[in-house]
Amino acid sequence: MIKYALLLSLAACAALTSCQTGKTQPKTCVEMPPYQGSAAFERMKSLVGKWSGESPEMGTMNTEFRLIAGDSVVEERFAEGTPMEMLSTYHDVNGKLTMTHYCMLRNQPRMKLVKQTANSLSFDLAPTPGLNVQKDMHMHGATYTFIDANHFKLEGVSWKDGKSSPCGAPVIFTRK
Repeated sequence: MIKYALLLSLAACAALTSCQTGKTQPKTCVEMPPYQGSAAFERMKSLVGKWSGESPEMGTMNTEFRLIAGDSVVEERFAEGTPMEMLSTYHDVNGKLTMTHYCMLRNQPRMKLVKQTANSLSFDLAPTPGLNVQKDMHMHGATYTFIDANHFKLEGVSWKDGKSSPCGAPVIFTRK
C-alpha cells in the first residue's frame, strides 16, 4: 500500500511539473503554432536582444527586449537593476499593437499605435485606469525609428500638469 501511494505521489508530481517553465525543458506544454502578430508587432520583435545608448541627461542607457507568453508579447526591460528600472510590454489587441509602460513614476500608462511607417512606430496615450492626465506626470507617447538592424532611435513624450513636458533628447540605441 505504501509503495502504491509513493508511486502515485511521484506520478502526480511528474504530471504537475511537466508544464512548468524552465530553461532545461525545451518543449512547450501545449503544442502551439508559431505566433504571427500584426506587422507592427513583428517589427517590434526585430528589437529582441540587448541594446545600449548614450543620453546627454542620463549617460549610458541599457535596455533589453525579449519574447514572452508564447512569443505573443515583447517585453522591454529598461535600466534593469537600477533605481530607473522600468518595464514595457507590447502586444496586439484585435490586430493592433498596444503598449503598457510600467514607469518609475509609479504609474502604468497604456498606449496605442497611432502611426506606422516603413521605418517607425509611434504610440500615444490610450485610456488608462487610475491615471489623471491633468495632474499625474507620466509617459504620454513614444516613437521608435528603425535605422537599421543594429540601431534604433527612441523619442519619448512626457506629460506634466496636463501638457507636454521635456523628456530628454532622442537616444540612438546600438545592438550589443
